[in-house]
Amino acid sequence: MRSWDKYKNTTFIQKSDVERGALVTIDRVTEENVAPDSQPEEIKYVIHFKEDYKPWSPGITTLDIIGQIAGIGDVDKWPGTKLVLYLDQNVAYKGKITGGIRCRAPKGQPEAEPEITDDDIGF
Repeated sequence: MRSWDKYKNTTFIQKSDVERGALVTIDRVTEENVAPDSQPEEIKYVIHFKEDYKPWSPGITTLDIIGQIAGIGDVDKWPGTKLVLYLDQNVAYKGKITGGIRCRAPKGQPEAEPEITDDDIGF
């Protein structure tokens, strides 16, 4: 599917940027206001990549998936984590199927074992 959104002057990565999939490496994770101009402030995590892609502000469920891939929930330890971003036509937004960006571990790279903390073993 060809889309005009690749021509939009946007701050964040768009569906059209990952139509064929994109292998990316997390460079850093920041907290930023992602609300459009003239809208109330909305602070969310924003993932920046080492590769030449705009940053991404995924939702909570996707952040959980990235944490599983990275093997740790601490976003400050995510740099260096590789992800495959891809277009999923079944993503819904506000009750409407719009398509959207999803991520997965690169093929052949198993998700990392989760970090075990003292809380996990009852200390």
